[in-house]
Amino acid sequence: MKQTLRLGRVAGFAVGVHWSVLVIMVLLAQSLATGVLPARAPGTAAPVAWPLGAAGAVLFLVSLLAHELAHALVARHFGVRVQQVTLWLLGGMAEFRDEPPSARADLLMAGAGPLTSVAAGVGFGSAAVLLSAVRGPVAVVVVLLWLAMINLILAGFNLLPGAPLDGGRILRAALWWRHGDRARAALTAARAGHVLGLTLVLAGLAELMVFGMLDGVWTTLVGWFLVVAAAAEGTAARSAGGAQRRQPRTGVGR
Repeated sequence: MKQTLRLGRVAGFAVGVHWSVLVIMVLLAQSLATGVLPARAPGTAAPVAWPLGAAGAVLFLVSLLAHELAHALVARHFGVRVQQVTLWLLGGMAEFRDEPPSARADLLMAGAGPLTSVAAGVGFGSAAVLLSAVRGPVAVVVVLLWLAMINLILAGFNLLPGAPLDGGRILRAALWWRHGDRARAALTAARAGHVLGLTLVLAGLAELMVFGMLDGVWTTLVGWFLVVAAAAEGTAARSAGGAQRRQPRTGVGR
């Protein structure tokens, strides 16, 4: 994905953002300032709610960046070259120049992101509990609890078993380890991602048309992205499998 703004290098990786990340920042800040804080910290004035909402949105993006950097750091450990890390509308993306060298590397690379999100969720939750115990500002506690919840939700969603989600990568690694065929494992994970994406699209449309919930737009958008990305991964897996089969076999005993 092309970066609109390059932020520099973090841990040696080129980090940047796509312009669409501004959309999610505004939506998150607005949700906190006009929805979450008024409901859970009544009496929070707008001049306080909006800066807190903006801070919450920025901290979420920082935790999202940490999620992607975890993938990149583990990849580098296994000799996989990292092209760049980009934040965009639907989250983050660590782009690699190479494929994982083994099923174990694939598993650890995939699991590093959700594990980091869980750690962030626990960290924000612990900070909220400690601040509440010393009678800190209720509005700040609410934002910290929101950050804990959204990071745990992010980890859970990413563990769904379908490519290109981390859960799909974990499924691919498990099948690769079991059958010894990376292309076959990748194709199965892509098919699972296609089914998952279609399910989310249908769920989002149901939210919109049956229940009149605007959240359905977001669910449909995420589902459609998964469908398109899974289709691309499936095509790449079939190409890799075909190339593998076309390679001449050599060795003793032919």
